[in-house]
Amino acid sequence: CGGCMRVCPKGAIREVPRRIGVVETIASGKVTLIQGRLDVGVAMAPPLIRAVKAHIPKTGDAVLDAPPGTSCPVIATLRETDRVVLVTEPTPFGLNDLRLAVAAVRELKVPFGVVVNRAGSGDDRVTAYCADEWIPVLAEIPDDRRVAEAYSRGELAVDALPEYRGAFEELWAAIRSLTKKRHGQTRRQRCGNAER
Repeated sequence: CGGCMRVCPKGAIREVPRRIGVVETIASGKVTLIQGRLDVGVAMAPPLIRAVKAHIPKTGDAVLDAPPGTSCPVIATLRETDRVVLVTEPTPFGLNDLRLAVAAVRELKVPFGVVVNRAGSGDDRVTAYCADEWIPVLAEIPDDRRVAEAYSRGELAVDALPEYRGAFEELWAAIRSLTKKRHGQTRRQRCGNAER
């Protein structure tokens, strides 16, 4: 933040511009990919994420992909977004990470929903948690080895497996319809609202 430089009584600390990575733009058909690539050994991803976000066109839709968890790069990605899709798996580990991510997104006050990837490969604790917390489950993507095989060949699931196209179109519609009024309250907030 530069605070240490400003308060150092001896003026021993100074800031100098330093490259931390690059922003790359790649176009394919109607899709433009803007990616940030950190230089090796650099740990400061948020400034690069802000640089990538600055390259996003002001019109149209943009999808930002963040790493899992609730680290600084995730928060930098989520700030000033219209809505968030949390992707999880139906496992105890997936549920633990989902709880942490839900807390972070609620703190940021961004509308959100959940996509359960590899549905059917675990248990129902994730969907039960979402129901209990009034979090919309936007889609459940089945645990289908063919999806992984298509991905490993660099193919989109909807191209390799056309039967999935409708499900992904429905997911996109559900994402676009997320609003602050639909969800995101905790059980305590719901009870408090009901008592008023």
